[in-house]
Amino acid sequence: MLSTPELVAEIRRVAGETQEGLARRLGVSFPTVNAWERGRSSPRPNHRRQLEELADQLGITSEISVLVIDDDPTTGAVVEAAAEEVDAAITVESALNGWEGLVRCGALRPSLIFLDILMPGIDGIEVARRLPDIAGLERTEVVFVTSTTDEAILTRARSLGHSLLAKPLDVARLIDSIRSHLGGRK
Repeated sequence: MLSTPELVAEIRRVAGETQEGLARRLGVSFPTVNAWERGRSSPRPNHRRQLEELADQLGITSEISVLVIDDDPTTGAVVEAAAEEVDAAITVESALNGWEGLVRCGALRPSLIFLDILMPGIDGIEVARRLPDIAGLERTEVVFVTSTTDEAILTRARSLGHSLLAKPLDVARLIDSIRSHLGGRK
């Protein structure tokens, strides 16, 4: 996903807009757009959505990023290989626990998250419950990955409405999952 300064600059370039023109178009002040483009402030979620919608209208594609939150680093390597098979431009980053994953989500604002259910500390179910509190993740898709067969845990995970993939990850199913979740983003 493009950072706000990159997004504003790209919108202005493609649309041929000045900062003043873009400010009028978005219903904000010139200093606000200037601060966004210079990275001195971030837009509110509703303004970020307006920028993303405008970028979509202008045909500006943003980078697609995937975050793997799993205490097993092998999962990150498998997801990275599968993502490269789908599109070499997809970036994959990893976090080795739930707390680190939440921090990375706020910084990265990934398009897709592969989230292990069973992790020490904060588990994947709790991470998934906290994701809606992070600005900029409104369109982020989550796929649980797990080796557990405990039906009670799987039922709790399914109740959140996210997809689920069993470990060990089947590469063909993983590729299909990436394609289906990111199909509308490209």
